[in-house]
Amino acid sequence: MKLYLSLLIITVTIVLVSCNSGTNTADPLSISTPDIGLTIQREKYLEVTAPKGWNSFKTNKAVALMIRNISDQQIISDQDFDARIFVFSKDKWVEVANKTAYSSDKITLGPDKNFDPMKSKALFVFPDIANDSIPQYLRIFLVGTLIENGKESKKIATYIDLNLNP
Repeated sequence: MKLYLSLLIITVTIVLVSCNSGTNTADPLSISTPDIGLTIQREKYLEVTAPKGWNSFKTNKAVALMIRNISDQQIISDQDFDARIFVFSKDKWVEVANKTAYSSDKITLGPDKNFDPMKSKALFVFPDIANDSIPQYLRIFLVGTLIENGKESKKIATYIDLNLNP
């Protein structure tokens, strides 16, 4: 009887372990960053955070980001920072639309090495997630243009990773 019970427990354990829940199996951080056509400089020009007090981190809600210029030069950008949103799905990054509308005005971020809240910019993005009933892992890219000697010199980009829950 003990042998039968032991075999039953082992069999049930193997079956349960081998079942696939249909969720992502790969670690999103181990999958290469989607190519957006720019070199990413995460901690050189722009700092992006998602303050907890501003966000619910729910899959069916907008995400509020705080953007700060941590370089020595000015950075200009469109109001949406050319945001590109990717969702980790089936072991790869898939780009989704941003449902937020923005004005066409440009913004300028001055250097902010000492964290002056008046020099930061808030940005709201609302990812068009196909299935908001399951947890989602997002990677949001933001783009700006560096100003050197009074002229636009090069595009710069950064990103933030976020976990959203239903």
